[in-house]
Amino acid sequence: MSMKKRILLAVAILLIDLIVFFLPLTALFLIYILIYNPPWFREFLNNLDKHETNSQ
Repeated sequence: MSMKKRILLAVAILLIDLIVFFLPLTALFLIYILIYNPPWFREFLNNLDKHETNSQ
Protein backbone atom coordinates (compact mmCIF):
# COMPACT_ATOMS: atom_id res chain seq x y z
CA MET A 1 0.00 0.00 0.00
CA SER A 2 1.45 3.34 -0.99
CA MET A 3 1.95 6.20 1.44
CA LYS A 4 -0.73 8.26 -0.34
CA LYS A 5 -3.34 5.54 0.15
CA ARG A 6 -2.37 5.16 3.81
CA ILE A 7 -2.79 8.88 4.42
CA LEU A 8 -6.16 8.95 2.63
CA LEU A 9 -7.33 5.94 4.63
CA ALA A 10 -6.20 7.57 7.89
CA VAL A 11 -8.01 10.81 7.02
CA ALA A 12 -11.16 8.87 6.09
CA ILE A 13 -11.09 6.98 9.38
CA LEU A 14 -10.60 10.24 11.28
CA LEU A 15 -13.51 11.92 9.48
CA ILE A 16 -15.82 8.97 10.10
CA ASP A 17 -14.82 8.98 13.77
CA LEU A 18 -15.50 12.72 14.07
CA ILE A 19 -18.89 12.40 12.41
CA VAL A 20 -20.02 9.42 14.49
CA PHE A 21 -18.67 10.35 17.90
CA PHE A 22 -18.66 14.15 17.80
CA LEU A 23 -22.21 14.64 16.61
CA PRO A 24 -23.24 18.09 17.84
CA LEU A 25 -26.63 17.22 19.31
CA THR A 26 -27.38 20.70 20.61
CA ALA A 27 -26.74 22.20 17.18
CA LEU A 28 -29.05 19.65 15.58
CA PHE A 29 -31.71 20.47 18.18
CA LEU A 30 -31.43 24.20 17.45
CA ILE A 31 -31.65 23.54 13.71
CA TYR A 32 -34.81 21.51 14.30
CA ILE A 33 -36.34 24.36 16.31
CA LEU A 34 -35.41 26.96 13.70
CA ILE A 35 -36.72 24.96 10.75
CA TYR A 36 -39.92 23.45 12.14
CA ASN A 37 -40.81 26.00 14.86
CA PRO A 38 -42.71 23.43 16.95
CA PRO A 39 -45.76 24.60 18.90
CA TRP A 40 -44.37 23.42 22.23
CA PHE A 41 -41.36 25.73 21.80
CA ARG A 42 -43.50 28.74 20.91
CA GLU A 43 -45.62 28.02 23.99
CA PHE A 44 -42.45 27.83 26.11
CA LEU A 45 -41.29 31.22 24.83
CA ASN A 46 -44.70 32.78 25.40
CA ASN A 47 -44.71 31.49 28.99
CA LEU A 48 -41.27 32.98 29.57
CA ASP A 49 -42.50 36.32 28.30
CA LYS A 50 -45.57 36.22 30.56
CA HIS A 51 -43.46 35.49 33.64
CA GLU A 52 -41.05 38.29 32.78
CA THR A 53 -43.78 40.93 32.35
CA ASN A 54 -45.51 39.85 35.58
CA SER A 55 -42.33 40.15 37.64
CA GLN A 56 -41.59 43.74 36.56
